Amino acid sequence: MASYCTVMAQSNIEEFAQYDFVAGEKILFDDNLVNDKLDAKPLGWTTEGGKAVVSSELGDKSISIREYYTKLSPLLKNLKSLPDTFTVEYDTWLDAGYDGNPGVEIHFVNGEQEILITPNKHDISCSFPEDGRESKGNPEAYFGENKFYNRWVHISIAYIKKRLIVYLDQYKMLDIANSKLKPIKILLTGNTSQDMKILFKNFRLATKIPKKAFELKNGKFITHAIKFDVDKAVLKPESMSVLKEVLAYMIQTPTVKFEIGGYTDSDGDDAHNMTLSQKRANAVKDQLVAMGVDAQRLVAKGYGETKPIGDNTTAEGKANNRRVEFVVIK
Repeated sequence: MASYCTVMAQSNIEEFAQYDFVAGEKILFDDNLVNDKLDAKPLGWTTEGGKAVVSSELGDKSISIREYYTKLSPLLKNLKSLPDTFTVEYDTWLDAGYDGNPGVEIHFVNGEQEILITPNKHDISCSFPEDGRESKGNPEAYFGENKFYNRWVHISIAYIKKRLIVYLDQYKMLDIANSKLKPIKILLTGNTSQDMKILFKNFRLATKIPKKAFELKNGKFITHAIKFDVDKAVLKPESMSVLKEVLAYMIQTPTVKFEIGGYTDSDGDDAHNMTLSQKRANAVKDQLVAMGVDAQRLVAKGYGETKPIGDNTTAEGKANNRRVEFVVIK
C-alpha cells in the first residue's frame, strides 16, 4: 500500500505547516459516532428542529442534515454551562450544488443573544451582540469560487474569555478581541434541499487550553491533538500544529530521545487495538522523520487500551484515552 497510509500527503504537510491552533487538553464532548446506527438520530445530540441522521454517504460515518433549518445541540453531560475558555473543532462537507448556501453554521448562545459563525465559499463571518460583525475572505488560491465544496473542511474555534479565534482549515481567519457574550450553549444548524449533502463529523469540545502546543511535564507530554479517523492510522493534517512544536523542541534539544506511545480506548478487540495503536505510533514517528528528525531518536510503541487515563464507560473518558504520549528516553 502507498506510503500515504502512514505519512500525510506532501501537499497536506505543506498546507498545514503554519497551522498554529492550540486545542483544549480536557475533552468535554467528542463524537466519533462509533456506536451510532446508520439512518438513526445521532446519539450524542438533541434535535431541536428539522432532521439529522447518521450517514455513511462518503464512507466514514457522519451526521447528515436532512431538512431545512435543522438545529442540533450536543448533549453535554454534567455541564450546565460552557466554561470561560474552550475550543471546538469539527469537519464539514457541503455539496457543490448549493452554490451559496453556507452549510453548517455554529451558534454560541446565551438566552436571546448569540455568536454566529458562518463559513461559506466567499468568506467566513461572525456576528455577535451589539451589532458586532467581522468577516474575512477565503484565500483565493485555496478555496476560490468552487473549491469550498465537495471536500471536508476543518473548522477550529477557540473561545478565551470572550476573545474568539476562528480557523478555516489551516488558515487563521478571525481574531475578535471581545465577542460581547459569555455563551452557555452550542447549536449547529444547516439548511438542506433536494437531497444535496450537508454533513459534519468529528465534533469535539474541550477546555483547559495550554499556553503552548507542546510542553513536557516530568519528562512526558500527552496530547489529543494528534488525530486519526476512526480505526485508521493515517494522520489528519491538523495534527501538524503539535508535530511542528515537537520538531522545534527536538531541534533545540538535539540530545533528547522520545518514546512515542499510541493509545486507544476500549472499543473493539484488544489485539486489534494493540495493532492499531502501534500503527498510529509508527505514523507519528514516520512523519517526524519525514520532517527531518533522526529516526534513531524516536521509538514507537503501541499500548492499545492499556493504561487508561479516563473512564472507558463514557464517551468523554474514551476520547481522553485516545491519545499519543511522548516520553523522554533516559
